[in-house]
Amino acid sequence: MRGKALERIENLISSIEKVSQSKNKIEVSEEIEGLLKELTDSDFASLFIFEKDKKVIYAEKKQRLELSMIEPEGCIGKVFLTKAPAIYNHLASDKDYVQPYDNPHNHKLRSQMLMPLLEKGELIGIVRVSRAIGANKRSYTKVDLNALISVESYLIKMIKIVYFNQQVSPSDTTTKNIQNTMKKIEEESSVEKNDDMLLFFSNTVHDIRTPANTLYGFLELLEEQIEDERLKGFVVNAKESASFINTLTTTILDVAKNRYETTTHVEMETITTVKFLSEIANGFAAKMLEKKIHYFIYISPQIPKEVKLDALKLKRVLTNLIGNAYKFTPVKREISLKILWDATTNRIKFSVKDKGIGIEEGAQKKLFKAFSQAEDDTHEKYGGTGLGLAISAGYVSEMGGTLRLKSEVNKGSEFYFDIPVEVVDRTRSYDKFYNLDKKIVILTDFVDAKYPKFICKYLVDLGMPEEKIVISNTLKKHATHVICFEEKITSEILEAGKSKKFELLLVENHLFSLLKNKEIEGIEITSKNTYNGEALHSTVFSGKKIKVLIIDDNKINISLLESMLTTEFVEIHTALTGELGLEMLKQAATHGEKFDIVYLDEHMPGMLGGDLLRIFRDYEKEHHLSPIYAASISGDPYLTEEEEEIFDLLVNKPFNKDEVRNVIESFKNKQ
Repeated sequence: MRGKALERIENLISSIEKVSQSKNKIEVSEEIEGLLKELTDSDFASLFIFEKDKKVIYAEKKQRLELSMIEPEGCIGKVFLTKAPAIYNHLASDKDYVQPYDNPHNHKLRSQMLMPLLEKGELIGIVRVSRAIGANKRSYTKVDLNALISVESYLIKMIKIVYFNQQVSPSDTTTKNIQNTMKKIEEESSVEKNDDMLLFFSNTVHDIRTPANTLYGFLELLEEQIEDERLKGFVVNAKESASFINTLTTTILDVAKNRYETTTHVEMETITTVKFLSEIANGFAAKMLEKKIHYFIYISPQIPKEVKLDALKLKRVLTNLIGNAYKFTPVKREISLKILWDATTNRIKFSVKDKGIGIEEGAQKKLFKAFSQAEDDTHEKYGGTGLGLAISAGYVSEMGGTLRLKSEVNKGSEFYFDIPVEVVDRTRSYDKFYNLDKKIVILTDFVDAKYPKFICKYLVDLGMPEEKIVISNTLKKHATHVICFEEKITSEILEAGKSKKFELLLVENHLFSLLKNKEIEGIEITSKNTYNGEALHSTVFSGKKIKVLIIDDNKINISLLESMLTTEFVEIHTALTGELGLEMLKQAATHGEKFDIVYLDEHMPGMLGGDLLRIFRDYEKEHHLSPIYAASISGDPYLTEEEEEIFDLLVNKPFNKDEVRNVIESFKNKQ
């Protein structure tokens, strides 16, 4: 492997020297593409340049390859729009695959890897490498992708010199930097060999676990049929042993994965903060209900909309801590998950607190060591191997924090930590209430219970003064907002909510307990033991959700725009044809529920976007409607004079998240 690394370094240095001296674009492309094939062990390679004015990407070859990005298609079109790298190891069967875009020469391809070349967020070009179908060809991995990433800055420099005629010296790409990069890639390549061993290990574990699960199933059937209590006792013990085999094999596999993953590159991921964290928390709701545990989930409304962190590790830590709290908390007791934001340090604070069995002070010191538990008989009584906390402590440390513990025997435990994050969108997840002229009634038979008080505190944290909130077992006069627990639901309250005498939110006492009640259709519902923040905010917040329609025949465009708008307070609808989009616009206006914003593509079969909007502008005038805010997403670099009369904004392709969201802000500013 060392010899190959040195060969790659020599090729790269030689390529820098040749390219910097040449202005022949075809020669430059061939040199770079040869390097890319060598670097990634690929059969084919292309360096595409993005020509912004014409909205095309092109590869300078003897027969120039040019692809229009006005309406991007295929896997390469998706990478163009998302500006994110992608690996396709089953290329021809991928749902995004379009042969003229992804395989224009109709080669027999197995795998493809695509990487956008970005400078300050702006797209300059795209690298594409492919492997043909063959017995010796393996799938692309992250190691291959890291190899591409390692030469990204070099490729951008070469593009600037040769294609954009910019005076950029390649001298700062030193031999030492290249050697360090290649050394890292070779190290990652050696780690990749562990994949085969991990796969073997994983398969072996599953081979053990499968018969254990089968055994457990048969033992359950036997338990139902056996009446003799002594025999039944033996069957129950056998069931517990089979269950423990399953737990043990899962934990062993977790340890192996943990050791393997700590040697590989940390994958930082941008998450929609509340959505990501609430989904983890809500995953335990059904279990908590089954054990009759009171489960409180609090996520600070001030937490930023989007942050970047190691999502996989954080999910495993929280899942383990909440799972442990559930395991060691007796029935009808309490567990709370609290997530806070520290804006001064850009850290998120996590706490999982239970009123369970607690841990003796002497046992706390060894708790984070592998295979240790608080008591010698803990695993016999509650299950588990004591590995989970050791793994979690390691993950928290890798994320930049320290897992800590407070505990008292028979009173409960609190595991807590905080980690630094990179803030992507600093906007708070939920706007504070600005219209405080409200009277909120939390309607319940259990006015002194914790859950109504918990909801009251949440509303206060969202900005509502405490004196504006009443917890009561009777409906108060002049209530503007009613949060009604299940035991107080009546036909009169439902009718008042539907007729908008007050805003109504229903709270289920048990998950999905109101599912079969047909009277509640159209009324928002939340549930105890789940995350309530979003439902509380949308019910009480004065501003209504902005209603958005995306009209585009390209599903990739729609999916990408939806993902970019997830953090906004909007209600999204979509249409894949101009005809359907126009009908939806008219129907919504007819029923007094008109759309506020339309993102509209120009190049659609059947009806062009501009023609659709002209028809609807006439409809608006005829019916005396306020004009919809319209953004063109056609991919054309400029609006024509005629289009400027009917469109409010232009959103260029490839889509930029800030530009897409700016449509929402521009609409708000216009109100």
